[in-house]
Amino acid sequence: MPRLRWGDGSGSLHGAILYVVFFVLALVGLPTLVVWGRWLSMPRKSTEFTIRLLREDLGKVVEMDLEEYLAGVMAAEMPADFHCEALKAQAVAARTYALYRLGEQRNEQRDSVGREADLSSDFRSGQAWMSAEAQRERWGWYAYFQKRRSIIQSVEATRGEVITYRGEPIFAAYHSTSGGFTQAAGDYFNEVPYLQGVPSPGEEISPYYRTTKQLSWREAATKLGLEIPIEVTPILEAEGSSLSDEPVVYEPPESGDGQLTHNPDRAGVTTGEVALPTLDLARLFHITQLYPTGRVKNVEVLGQSFTGRQIREKLGLRSNWFSVIPTRDGIIFEVRGNGHGVGMSQYGAQRMAMAGYSYQDILLHYYTDIELVKWY
Repeated sequence: MPRLRWGDGSGSLHGAILYVVFFVLALVGLPTLVVWGRWLSMPRKSTEFTIRLLREDLGKVVEMDLEEYLAGVMAAEMPADFHCEALKAQAVAARTYALYRLGEQRNEQRDSVGREADLSSDFRSGQAWMSAEAQRERWGWYAYFQKRRSIIQSVEATRGEVITYRGEPIFAAYHSTSGGFTQAAGDYFNEVPYLQGVPSPGEEISPYYRTTKQLSWREAATKLGLEIPIEVTPILEAEGSSLSDEPVVYEPPESGDGQLTHNPDRAGVTTGEVALPTLDLARLFHITQLYPTGRVKNVEVLGQSFTGRQIREKLGLRSNWFSVIPTRDGIIFEVRGNGHGVGMSQYGAQRMAMAGYSYQDILLHYYTDIELVKWY
């Protein structure tokens, strides 16, 4: 019995099948993905709250529903692959913060973000926000669908839920990483009864739990609006110098002539044939007072006083929980945490969620004496 064999036409048949498959995908699949993407970009139901958002990337004000706005905040503020309970806690906090600012802005002149806008997409004036287009560009199409789905689910699962204190939405501050203990609002902003410092264990999972930053003396002085004293400059900037094992404490000359004085009985720095005194560098940049959490309250730099918050913001440190190591080449900052440290820690929330806590548990832990209510 002769065996059936595919002749030369088999290849043509296979090719035709492939062409049909590709045609169907192009005709049906791609439009479906586009529609799905638009579906993921829009809220299911509108609310009575319309946000007038100043989009810094476009330089104009756009209007959108509050729940749609929240999806953009979630994408910009918290890793979308976090545990679903952490994402839900973030959604409630972001919604509460938006409503708080919405009421605040509409009772004022809105000078902070423009007269026509309620909120801004710039994190420096409130919550960060990212458009669906920017999300696709950052994550790619495949990851976008996964992450966007998690974001939308967390927003919808908590729809209308708000954190209140005495019947009003609170200033629901949050940050990336506390470093192990959040700080009271009064230690960074203004005193608020529902924003107290609480333990936040397990944050070692955060890449920002401990970081290091180094600045030159000149860079630090410039950022702080200071000038390095002329009598100190040669010592800090001496090239090819070698520090002695026994430091000589620098003291400004009493004569006021602006010249370096040197005690020959003390060790020093040798630069060529010129002997320069070494410094007690800790006197040039040192912490003078700490908060109970260990965060920095006050600092003295080149004889001038600053708050820990000022040092953090002017020098670009991740938080005001830091230690200082002055060296001849500059200042080394060993920083703990990321953000202002007030309210909910996002990595702390992630750790709690991983341990089995619900988003309600997380919010009740980080915000004191509050209630979770269905606002709409």
